[in-house]
Amino acid sequence: MKLKIMTPINIGLNPQLLGEEKRGMEAELRSRILKLLKEDEEFRYTVAGLIGLEDIRRGQVELREAIAKLEESHRRLEESVANLNDAVARLAEEQRRVSRTLRSVTRYIEEVSITLEEEARSMIELRLRQRGIQIKLGALIRPYVELDIYGSDGNLTVVGETKTRLVSRHVRELERKIDMVKRNEPGLLRGKTIKTIYAMWAHPEAVEECKAREIWLNTPNKELTRPNIQTQ
Repeated sequence: MKLKIMTPINIGLNPQLLGEEKRGMEAELRSRILKLLKEDEEFRYTVAGLIGLEDIRRGQVELREAIAKLEESHRRLEESVANLNDAVARLAEEQRRVSRTLRSVTRYIEEVSITLEEEARSMIELRLRQRGIQIKLGALIRPYVELDIYGSDGNLTVVGETKTRLVSRHVRELERKIDMVKRNEPGLLRGKTIKTIYAMWAHPEAVEECKAREIWLNTPNKELTRPNIQTQ
């Protein structure tokens, strides 16, 4: 017996029909949901609750993001404050360092000034002794005037100043101070008065002015002017 082979039927699916069917189902679903929202109070509250819950969740996410940004801003502010405190601390340390340096410089200047005054008195005493004159020199300090060099033996009075760098105005200043002594205590200038200046360095104009005013100008190395200092 011969069997007859049947050809299978190819059943294809039409995509267009499927799409239309899907849209129809979606439309029907929306219609049912709208009907339930209108007619079913419990369903309506359930949907409202779900919508509100979603809003809450979204708000929580936004709140967490805002808190994170606030914490980041706070962290940056703390870092800025810490940097500012460090800067203030460095500035305070720098001020202390500068103050220490200024105090050291001030002490050095005072020490050098005292040393220069002592050197001036010692050197002028020596040059007086070389001329046979014995006078002990010190400082003259009064409320109205101060002079670095002063000494008198009754017949000769030596009065003057010390300067690191001598310029013309210092010469005129010495004359002004001696005039103040004359007005206030003329008895301090007994006998012949020798005006003197001891300087580490002297400007040429100051040297010429000392010569014109008969001021005995001394430096560590030599006498720049040699006025007559013998008593009469």
